[in-house]
Amino acid sequence: MPVNPRAAQLQEATCEAITTAVRRYLPAGAYRDFTLWAFSPANPRRQDYLQVTGLTQLVTMNVTLLSGLVEHDDWADVERYLALMNAYQFFETISDNVAMGLGSPRLAETGRERLELVTALNRAMIGALAPGRATPALLLLSGAPRAAAERVSAFDQSLASAKYAGIAEEYARHGAGITSGEIEFGLWGALVTNVETCRDIAEAMASRPVGPLLRDGLSSRYRAVDRSLRAASLSRMELATLGAHSILVMPTLAYGIGVLADATTGTDLAGVLADGTLTDVLFDAALLVRLQNDVGTRLLRMATAQQDALLHRLARQAADTGRTTVADAFALLVEAAVTEVSLTRLEKDIVNDEFNIALWNARRAGDAAGALRALGESLAYFAVLYTQHSGRLASGLGWLDERLGDRRISTVVERFVRFHERMYAHRYTEAIGEYAI
Repeated sequence: MPVNPRAAQLQEATCEAITTAVRRYLPAGAYRDFTLWAFSPANPRRQDYLQVTGLTQLVTMNVTLLSGLVEHDDWADVERYLALMNAYQFFETISDNVAMGLGSPRLAETGRERLELVTALNRAMIGALAPGRATPALLLLSGAPRAAAERVSAFDQSLASAKYAGIAEEYARHGAGITSGEIEFGLWGALVTNVETCRDIAEAMASRPVGPLLRDGLSSRYRAVDRSLRAASLSRMELATLGAHSILVMPTLAYGIGVLADATTGTDLAGVLADGTLTDVLFDAALLVRLQNDVGTRLLRMATAQQDALLHRLARQAADTGRTTVADAFALLVEAAVTEVSLTRLEKDIVNDEFNIALWNARRAGDAAGALRALGESLAYFAVLYTQHSGRLASGLGWLDERLGDRRISTVVERFVRFHERMYAHRYTEAIGEYAI
């Protein structure tokens, strides 16, 4: 349980919002029953579950972003809206995990089936987000998507698979006639609930100035995810742009700004929305967080000479030991990450075959030397981009302050970027690094 009183309250409100969504949208079955139990006090490993699903870090981030910006009398309304967004992000993480293993350009049959499932989910999301579309997610994801989802292991598609499986086994031991296998292969209902909670957060902001920005940001995410996984040829600039849109930063910040605007009297967002000022600021923030997520804060800030020396050392090691394939080069990177913390984000996405803008070209190289050379070029390119957009963000936040006459919105954006900057400087295997937006 968080020590901060607001964090503790928000954690419980988030758990309640999730269980409400489960009762409304998740079809009956073992997976539904397990999820309700997992969030209840009856689960002796409830805190473990909240940690491995990212909710502990998510709540910590929420409270960190809004510290000192919301009056006591306004907190109850703010908390209610944050809990709704957190519920969506809980299910979004489950859906996002289905794409683990799809970063490779060469997929086995099971990988191709999961890619089709991810595409079906993206289409369902885009359809559900269209104004006036009310087709239930149960129908949008019926047929082939449901059959494919029922062959996907919820345990395997998790960065904390052993912990997740252990909690499910704990439940199965006390459930009447329940096996952990029914939970492991029951995540179709979570995908359905993800679509419906996404529709809920779009509707929650529909009448606010940020409503169109939120809806567009969510739709752009799902389009960008699909192109990222399916494109045969992408420039580094395209990779960066797709990465900025496919990460959930712009919609999350747009939603948060909408909530904060309610508690901030006299702040008129219409002008900065109409001329694109706010959109530009949120794009810069999204790009910076994507770069932090994929490359890692330490590697982005490493001097070019140090980056070159690190990759040169790995290239020499590959040549000296006769390791000639792309897989060999990646194995060397994973080995080096044991002592070189700066490689932790690359390590995570190599081990799990996840999409990563810095690894995209290296994965398509012909041999180990080519892979390490492509990676070096990508790191140099993205480090420059990081510096440029850090400067752009600082300028944009200053301009936003001047236009709005209020620093609270720019403070939230800046804190958001800094929160992830600190988090992605740590190993992904540490508790602080388990959550990603």
